Amino acid sequence: MKQRSASVLVVLFAALFCCVGISVGQERKNGVDSILGSFPGYHVLTLKERDSDAREFFVKHFQKASPSVVHADFDGDGHLDYALLLRNDKSQVTKLVVLLCPEDGHCRNVYELDVSAYSGSVYLRPVSRRSRISQTESIETDTAPVNLKFSGIRVTYFEKGEVVLYWNKKLKKMDGITTAD
Repeated sequence: MKQRSASVLVVLFAALFCCVGISVGQERKNGVDSILGSFPGYHVLTLKERDSDAREFFVKHFQKASPSVVHADFDGDGHLDYALLLRNDKSQVTKLVVLLCPEDGHCRNVYELDVSAYSGSVYLRPVSRRSRISQTESIETDTAPVNLKFSGIRVTYFEKGEVVLYWNKKLKKMDGITTAD
């Protein structure tokens, strides 16, 4: 009897975690869909739109994550924000946008960068808060390392370079450090 009760509990917990995972995934999809409404004529850059080497790399290393979406709290307000790679359906212009999303759900665009020249190879990854990021040594500047207070965004140009974007609370804007070239 005890073994059967334990089995039932295991099945119930597994079902609960599965439902929560589906719910979070659906919530994220709905969030991206509502954001796309603010960018008419754009779609999230797909894996098929990447060059073959980058596509193979993504499939091998990031099977469960989108290389075009980061969903994390960038400004420390306790609400999840978005970084997206978006491509225009007609002009093929590709841009990186960062949106801060407060509790009311009305996301505001705080950063935009044209990455069209790198659309076949650019991808996004989250950087966890409290990470320490440093300027690449090949750039001669006096930029001090930064300890991230909030989550950041690693923008990688496959085999070309890398920048970490982070929210600068003092300046109230996204800031960046080139971490690799």
